[in-house]
Amino acid sequence: MSDKGTQATVYFHNQAGLNEWQRKYYSKIIITHKLETIEGNTTGYLIRFCLNAKHIVKNVSYFKQLQHIKIDAKTIDYYHSGINTVRLF
Repeated sequence: MSDKGTQATVYFHNQAGLNEWQRKYYSKIIITHKLETIEGNTTGYLIRFCLNAKHIVKNVSYFKQLQHIKIDAKTIDYYHSGINTVRLF
């Protein structure tokens, strides 16, 4: 059974962001649960994950490690959702 202190949840707006995140953190995380959610007219993905014990940094709190991964996941998701896209006219 996984330690609750190593678990977190990340929401992705689209599959591209989720795929990018999984490729980046495949060796660092284990996907423990996947739930497709519908919010308004958009479909997204709610991913519950835990840190893989062999990749945990012993001198850093689990919370800080989880927060770092979640922030990075948001950046990736926003990039793939086009929120960070700048149009040059």
